[in-house]
Amino acid sequence: MTTESPEPANGGRVYGGEAPADRAARRRRQLMDAGLELFGTVGFRKTTVRQLCGQARVADRYFYEEFNGTEDLLLAVYDECHHRLRQAVADAWAGVPPTEPAHIAVAAGLDSFLAYVEQHPPLARLVWFEILGVSRAVESRHIQRLSEFGELIGRLVETRGGTIVAVGAARSVLLTAVAGGVSQVTMAWIDENFATARDELVSSLVPYVVGASTFAPATA
Repeated sequence: MTTESPEPANGGRVYGGEAPADRAARRRRQLMDAGLELFGTVGFRKTTVRQLCGQARVADRYFYEEFNGTEDLLLAVYDECHHRLRQAVADAWAGVPPTEPAHIAVAAGLDSFLAYVEQHPPLARLVWFEILGVSRAVESRHIQRLSEFGELIGRLVETRGGTIVAVGAARSVLLTAVAGGVSQVTMAWIDENFATARDELVSSLVPYVVGASTFAPATA
């Protein structure tokens, strides 16, 4: 398919059977897909707007209608990747009967999470490697998403009979640390090209996630 040409003067009307809002949504989707593919294979720093538009099959000017630059696109794709990973965990968790204890639900969630990472190499590279050292804004987003993932773990543990003793800021610190530990192990697993069997990784992580999440901090 050839690159989409700039729209004619009637760009505010239905054109080619497609309304303006639908065209804009389609182009954004194509650019997001191109961002994931190129950032996750070629690399963020080596990818240009021209390459992204070529991959997306849209005219260059449309890129700047949707994004301020490649970093803006990177953040949008990064957010979507995290949404997909959280959804993989939530879907697996929902499939575990509510009578099952926390470690069973955690194991299902971790397995689904790691399976998604393993099956989507561009996503794995983008989320764990291409965001490193880009900018302060990207680092802040990474910290925010890590905290959100920690809260997801916390809710999973609590609804399955686990008790997270820490409250307030201590709870946030604890759960972010748990999520950070899982993230670091995942990063090492990606770096070794998934050499460790996924079930072995899950069985090793479950005691850490459940134990660390429900750990009672020492009091003065």
